Amino acid sequence: MKKLTILAIITMVFFSIAATPIPENINRVKNVNKLADAFSFIRTHRQGKGAVVTWAFSSTNASGFAVQRTNEDPNDPYSVWFDVSSVACNASRSYKCCDESPFPGLINYRVIALMNDGNTVTSSISTVKIMAH
Repeated sequence: MKKLTILAIITMVFFSIAATPIPENINRVKNVNKLADAFSFIRTHRQGKGAVVTWAFSSTNASGFAVQRTNEDPNDPYSVWFDVSSVACNASRSYKCCDESPFPGLINYRVIALMNDGNTVTSSISTVKIMAH
């Protein structure tokens, strides 16, 4: 009898928690800001002995961008990323950075948006292959 009583209490608590309504606006404000602060694209291509990184950012909340590269596995959390350039924001929301002397091989690039509130948004990774100089 005690087991049935305990089972009934646990069931009632579970259903009362599951039936509690969650306010609809709790996550909407956060998600709207995250969607607004995003990269539209990032692309890389070879140019001469170097590489060009182009990207677009869909927010006016950024104060600038840091372009980084690595010759290591970009998914490895211990990969070392080197700063290539810093780029200021402009009204067109489209940006370009030239990396004049990368080391030959597969080079992975990413762009980090520096937001006005101190946060950062990191782009996806774009890879380009540079032949030996």
